[in-house]
Parts: sequence; structure tokens; C-alpha cells
Amino acid sequence: MTHRRRLFVFGMMSTLVLTFLTGCWDRTETNDIAFVLTSSIDLEDDGKYRVTYMLPLPGSMGGASGGGGGTSGGKSYYIDSEVGTTIREATSKLQMRMSRRLFLSHRRTIVLGEKLAKAGIGIMFDDAARTPESRLTCFLVVTKGKGYDLLNAEPKFERFPSEVIREITKSRRAMATSTKDIGISLSFNSDPILSYLEAKETQGAKKPSQEIQLVGYGQFKGDRMVGIYKNQEANGLMWMRNRVREHLLTFPLESGKDISILVKEGHTEIKPILQGDKVIFQLTLEAKGVIGEDLSEQDLNKPEAIHKVERKFAEQVKKCVQAAIKQMQKEGTDSAQLGLLVWRSHPNVWNNDLKPQWRDVFKEAEFRIKVEASITETGLINQNVIKDGS
Repeated sequence: MTHRRRLFVFGMMSTLVLTFLTGCWDRTETNDIAFVLTSSIDLEDDGKYRVTYMLPLPGSMGGASGGGGGTSGGKSYYIDSEVGTTIREATSKLQMRMSRRLFLSHRRTIVLGEKLAKAGIGIMFDDAARTPESRLTCFLVVTKGKGYDLLNAEPKFERFPSEVIREITKSRRAMATSTKDIGISLSFNSDPILSYLEAKETQGAKKPSQEIQLVGYGQFKGDRMVGIYKNQEANGLMWMRNRVREHLLTFPLESGKDISILVKEGHTEIKPILQGDKVIFQLTLEAKGVIGEDLSEQDLNKPEAIHKVERKFAEQVKKCVQAAIKQMQKEGTDSAQLGLLVWRSHPNVWNNDLKPQWRDVFKEAEFRIKVEASITETGLINQNVIKDGS
């Protein structure tokens, strides 16, 4: 190869290398981004939407300074909101006074105000689908009152209220629902549920704080909230959806003698049966629990005493399920997505007969419930240690 040819080849290779080393022309520096921790959407009295964002303060991120944004006085986060005729317009207004670009990829929760939930949450799915940064795995929750009030609570255990909302929503005691779950449910004309949270002032503290607690689950008919599942109904809903989480049942074993059982495991099998125009659901439940506290003065060493506790345990689980069914049928909301079970087992009957009038059919459906309960642990001691002979 001649010298001139070598120079030509070398020049071409240099040009090619430089082409691949030009860098990222559209990159965004971290210093130019405002990471959104959580956000809320509220419906104002005039029909406009209020969007609120919680953002970490870069200058206060050096080290933990205590709960509630810092017990030493300074918060490590910033909250701001705006209103608009659409959700995107409100966000755009807020962006106009932000020195950094709002970045949604790190957002893990979206809080919906109660008024918006009752008016209909379908509006937010148009905005979410057009925003690639908005994750479909983001948890949706409803709160009592305004969403931005929940964001302004100052819990002590975590640095950011957003972290408390996320941890409570996905805890082993809750049924978390993501944006994807709700979107799929609504697209199949089913009735979703959302975790229902509220801020509550602590009791007994010299300086009370506002903690965030799980109250139950928002009951939706389509995209509109029509009620709240609490206490017995919330526990029963877990069984109906076969998503049993750890929860405590306290009930009298005898008059004035209470016992507390912690439900550790549970499984529900639901079989739909069609008899003419009538729909029957056959429910078989398997519950396993441990005794958390016993004030009934029973000798749990004796098999007959354990069997008695198990019978009462089964009765309580059945009552919870019946309470959830009663609330569902009262409003005609298929919160347990039983229509999908009918569709899977009897697709032709569902499409031709049941689907158009499912809410009315569901209100008249019959439920046959069978519960098998067992106590797997009685505790390290079986009798109160202060009793004589123990």
C-alpha cells in the first residue's frame, strides 16, 4: 500500500471514530432535573383540577435530619401546586416557576382527593398514557378530603411523607393497586378498589404529629367512588379477592371473654354456578391463624378448646365475607371481579345474557360460603403465667 493510500485510510478511520465520540446531544444533566417523589390530584369547587407535587430539596439531601422533614426544623422536601382546566395545564403552569424540569420516573404514588374520586378518576388515564415518564407501576390511593393535605402531613418515622404513603400502600397488611391495575380493571368494565388513607394526629405525645394511616379501600362503581370498605368489610374484601393479608380478628369466645387471632395465611376458591337466570357463587375458604392474645381463660392444651376457638375463628371470617358481599350488592359494585370468573367459565352465556345486565344480576346473586379454619400456633405459653398451678 502506497504512502498516499495509507494516509487516506487513516483519515477515513479517524473521521469514523470521531463520529461515534460526539457524545449525547440530547442528554439532561441531573442538576437540571426535579425528581417528583409523589403527587396529588384534586377537583376544585369551580371544576378545575389542582395538581400538587412533592420534590426533594437538593441542598438538604446531605444526611438524615429526623422524621417529618427534620425534627431539627428544616424540611428536606418542597411542596407546590397549581390549578388548571386540565391536569396537564396545571402541571405546565407549575413548571413555569420551576428552575428544573419535573421528572416523573421516580414517582411511586399518586394521591387522589375524595372529591375527584367521587366525580370520576377516568380523566387521569388520558394524561398518564401520554406521559412516557409516568410509570404504570405507580400506586394509586384515595384520601379523605384534599390530596394535598395528605402530602402536607408530617409523619415522624420517615424523612418524606411520600415514603410513608408508599410503604403503607405496599405493606403486608394492604392490597396495593397500581395505575396499570386500575386501567385494566376499567377497560374491562370492572369495578376497581383503591387504598383509602387519611392523616391522623398522634395521641399521648407532648408534640403531636400527623401520621398517615390506612383506613380501608375506596369502593368504586366504574371510575366513581361510591363508598369505603372499612373494618369487617375491608377484611372480607381481601378474602373475596383471594388476596388475604395479615390482619387481626378480635372477638368474644364467650360473653365478655375476648380472644385475638392474627390471620397469617388464607386462600379462597370461588366457583360460579348458573341455574337458569340465577347466579350462585360457591366459596371455599381456608384460614390459618395464630393466637395473639387470649382472655378467655381456656386451657388451650385441650383439643376440645382448640376446636372451639377454630369454630369461632371460622365464624368470624365468614361474617367478614358476608359484610363485604352485603356492601357490594347494596351498591351493585363487583369489587371482587366475580364477573370475570363467570366470563372465564361460561363465556357464551356471559356475552349474550349476563354482561349487559350484570350489575342487576349481581345484586341478586346467591353466595354459599364454607370456611375451614385452623390454629397453627397457640403461643409460647398456653396459660397465663400468673395463674395458680401454671
